[in-house]
Amino acid sequence: MIKLYKHESNAFYYAECWVENGLATVHTGIVGTVGECFEEDCPNAKSYLKAFKSRYEAQGYRVIPDKEMYWITVCWEIASAEPDKAEEDIITAVYDDINEAFGWLGLGYADGFEVENKNDGYFVKLYALSVDRTLGEEAAKNAVDIDKDFIIDSHAF
Repeated sequence: MIKLYKHESNAFYYAECWVENGLATVHTGIVGTVGECFEEDCPNAKSYLKAFKSRYEAQGYRVIPDKEMYWITVCWEIASAEPDKAEEDIITAVYDDINEAFGWLGLGYADGFEVENKNDGYFVKLYALSVDRTLGEEAAKNAVDIDKDFIIDSHAF
């Protein structure tokens, strides 16, 4: 998958492309919106992705390195240091939901989780990287669908 971004005076754009089973998917739009998507036959993934990258870089798009992104953290309490099966299912669902939301909104991606012992309690901290702090926080809040109290936090890389 290739993800590229371009700042203009009034908007922040994304363009991404991936190839699966001989089909290229191109997804473009304004960061924070679902944008537009189309598919094309793709007999040679390497050539297609190279041409896609060249075409969008010529328009001013670029890769945004992780160090220029924002960490978005979703945190909630669990019963112990070792999540049970039900808690693992919740963690997986939240991870998948955030990853999908961030991807379709051109924001970034989910990047893992850890369980932390803090103040005599155990907390899941799920991490995502976003190209926009405010939109990343908003997307995370909208994506998390659990029956637990949770906190969304963010900071620069």
